[in-house]
Amino acid sequence: MSDLRKVLGEFTQLDGVSAALVVGRDGFVIEGVATEDVDLEALGAVTASSLSASDALSTELGRGRLFGLMLEYEGGPMVVSPVGAEAMLVIVGNGTANLGRIRLELKKRQQAVADAL
Repeated sequence: MSDLRKVLGEFTQLDGVSAALVVGRDGFVIEGVATEDVDLEALGAVTASSLSASDALSTELGRGRLFGLMLEYEGGPMVVSPVGAEAMLVIVGNGTANLGRIRLELKKRQQAVADAL
């Protein structure tokens, strides 16, 4: 098991986390782990588009570098955080996921993800 897959697997051990993946800015999945039926390839492509749109919004508003996206849906949260210049970490939760816990664990493990790339 690769170091990256191991770190992503640690995210899926959190209560309510159904997927953790690293996606290139081109939308291709570098590595991913899911505990539910999630189409990681489709998720990667759509997430890359969302991050591009968010970057454009930041530029338009003059807000500087994007630190991340937090999306809250009826079925659970999704957190996207850049990892280096060319990749992003995506964490998908279900309805029982704790957004605060996901954000805390993301901050603790973000460097481990970057190191594993």
